[in-house]
Amino acid sequence: MSDAPYLAATYLRMLRSDQTLMPLLQSVFGARLQSLFDSEFVYQADIEQLFEACASHGVDSWLLSYGEQISIASHGPLGFAILSAPDLRMALTTWTEYGAVRTSTYSAEFNYDDAQAQLVIRDQTGHPLLARWLAEMAIRVAQNLAEAIVMHPLGAHAHITFAHPQPAYSTQLTQLYGIPCTYNGANTSLRMPASWLQISSPLSDPATFRTNLAECQEIKLQLTAQNDVVQRIRLTLEHHFAAQSPNGTHLAPPSLTELAEQYHTSTRTLARKLSEQSTSYKQLIQTARQHRACTLLAETHLSVADIAYCLGYRESANFIRAFKHWCGTSPTRWRQAANVQKSSR
Repeated sequence: MSDAPYLAATYLRMLRSDQTLMPLLQSVFGARLQSLFDSEFVYQADIEQLFEACASHGVDSWLLSYGEQISIASHGPLGFAILSAPDLRMALTTWTEYGAVRTSTYSAEFNYDDAQAQLVIRDQTGHPLLARWLAEMAIRVAQNLAEAIVMHPLGAHAHITFAHPQPAYSTQLTQLYGIPCTYNGANTSLRMPASWLQISSPLSDPATFRTNLAECQEIKLQLTAQNDVVQRIRLTLEHHFAAQSPNGTHLAPPSLTELAEQYHTSTRTLARKLSEQSTSYKQLIQTARQHRACTLLAETHLSVADIAYCLGYRESANFIRAFKHWCGTSPTRWRQAANVQKSSR
């Protein structure tokens, strides 16, 4: 797979419905146009040509012209994973952690404090037109997914900031979003009340959520680490611990034997490959637990006991002891320090 930024072709196929634009696209791409639309992903060079052709055709905003044709199904397993998540917090976390299964043209970050939750979109293309159109679309996608969970418009309680200058069609954008918008910000972001993060998804289903996350993980593996066994296992464990909930039945991480069967190899061969990279499965599990512990401490209000349960510890004391070994301090003190650092930014 190319290292160039990519976008799922699903998001571009609706251009085929524009009968006045299609002759222009056919003149630009020739016979390759059909295979481009039928492919799984489109890469930056082709996205640039597509968007520039749209702009030359008189399209000011790709979102306003075509974006409303995008549905939940357009997002594939990622969209269904988000909707089946237990609450809005986990839904937005899933969107940022697995967004790369649909596009790498931008990255998404999710953070919140007691008052406000924020999704930040960062352009990865370096192309002004792509950055503007994809940022507007990313915010719309996030808005639609959030509104499907909270079951009401985000409205004036939310706020959108764009990193790009105010476009001529800004009034139409504000009308479409139904949310106040500002421009020339330090970054592109969607902000909303943090209290909404606790709203349960009306379509929440633990089994479906785990299944969809597993599919997202597999796609992510194929895109980012197909031949790296250590990275494959890291992502497998990352997915496993991310799927654990303090209100659900805890599932033990897969054994090395189970992973070997999944990767169509022997346990001995898998252990040898890990040893060749100066690690072991036990070490990778501990690292995955540490990473997930720090994420939950920094980004959620879960109690230490709940976090311990999510990580598979029967007793909080065992988790606290392990965390002190990893980080040199207790989970509570680590969280306090992380909150201080966050508030000082």
